[in-house]
Amino acid sequence: MKKILAIASFSVLGGGLRELLSLVVTWPQHFWITAIINVTGAFLLSLVTGLLPARLPVSENVVTGMSVGLVGSFTTFSTFTNEALQLLRGEHSVLGVLYVVTSLGLGLLAGLAGNLLSERWSPVEVD
Repeated sequence: MKKILAIASFSVLGGGLRELLSLVVTWPQHFWITAIINVTGAFLLSLVTGLLPARLPVSENVVTGMSVGLVGSFTTFSTFTNEALQLLRGEHSVLGVLYVVTSLGLGLLAGLAGNLLSERWSPVEVD
């Protein structure tokens, strides 16, 4: 039950942050906002699941709440898919391919950067 409450609580924050960002950043090509959110989320997820439990005394419920709730509600694969399909099926197929490749490539790089940063900043255990 605590895990569900943690996920629900952090989901409110993640969804609120996503909406706030979409209100503050207004671009004519709104799909790039989704790309920025998802790439940022890939980086944050790596930090939350790698660095956070290694550096701070947080429970598994908090880590799950932050990863599934906060980052999960902040990012959105369904919006990415919908926007990509609209571009690919419409008159902007080249832009659609660029959007997909850029989002996936930068997302993987951001996740890797978060992993490497977590490894570097995690305390070293001495046997």
